[in-house]
Amino acid sequence: MNNKDKVFIKIKGLYTGTMTEAYETSQEGGEDETLVAAEEDAVEVINVGTYSVMNGKEYIRYEEVYDDSQERSSNMIKIYDNCVEVSKKGAVTTKMLFQPGNKTMTFYHTPYGGMSLGITTKQLEIERTESTIDIYLVYGMELNYEHLSDCDMQITITTENLRIEE
Repeated sequence: MNNKDKVFIKIKGLYTGTMTEAYETSQEGGEDETLVAAEEDAVEVINVGTYSVMNGKEYIRYEEVYDDSQERSSNMIKIYDNCVEVSKKGAVTTKMLFQPGNKTMTFYHTPYGGMSLGITTKQLEIERTESTIDIYLVYGMELNYEHLSDCDMQITITTENLRIEE
């Protein structure tokens, strides 16, 4: 890929979350938790953006339009030093840092309110060819310091046309 290339960005993710509910045990007088439901949610989107390199860091910029609305966010993926940073500004505003073996904290602001997110990156792989960058992420997500979901995400950035798989 060359500086200022038009690129297609495909983000494919699988989020596995669990809901627990607390209940009191009459014998011990304490609270226990029980698994109520486990949910999987698969997401796949394709956007068009631009690729650039500055000071040895790779930047991918694109606009994201949210379902059933005209609200948008300007997004940027920054790749450097075996880290991936995803920033959003607009209807959704956040900066998420994926760094293998580390937990990072961020604030996630939406039109419905904000929340504190913790991201623990378990695996990060970046593969490159002449026309494509593939990023594979496995991470855990916490909402307000409680485990929310385990996530697998694949980001493909390429100068070639992309389609959503059926």
